[in-house]
Amino acid sequence: MKYEIDIVNDSNDKFEDNADNVAVIKVIDHNGCDITNVCEINMFLSKNAMLGLGTELIRLAHNFKEMKHVHLEPCTKDMQVQRMGIFLSPDSSKLTIVCNDNDVIDNYFK
Repeated sequence: MKYEIDIVNDSNDKFEDNADNVAVIKVIDHNGCDITNVCEINMFLSKNAMLGLGTELIRLAHNFKEMKHVHLEPCTKDMQVQRMGIFLSPDSSKLTIVCNDNDVIDNYFK
């Protein structure tokens, strides 16, 4: 399957139609406590990292299964593993990407 994206014109992006294109970001500390409300997430991505991650996210979306997940670990000198089209730098946090049927955005404000 080929997935075509109009780089210039985003007016035909069908994924926006239902307003269910919602990402839920959670930050968990080393004790397993949710510290989302006291954190800020910053992702510093090169152009190729954006392309790699974006491509792999599209592939994951087309093989979507509720609660399917992918773990990304920071690289070490001894183990440099690329997952989801990117390498995580050694000082990065672990990242887990989870397939989840989130609600429409308006329902998060009720």
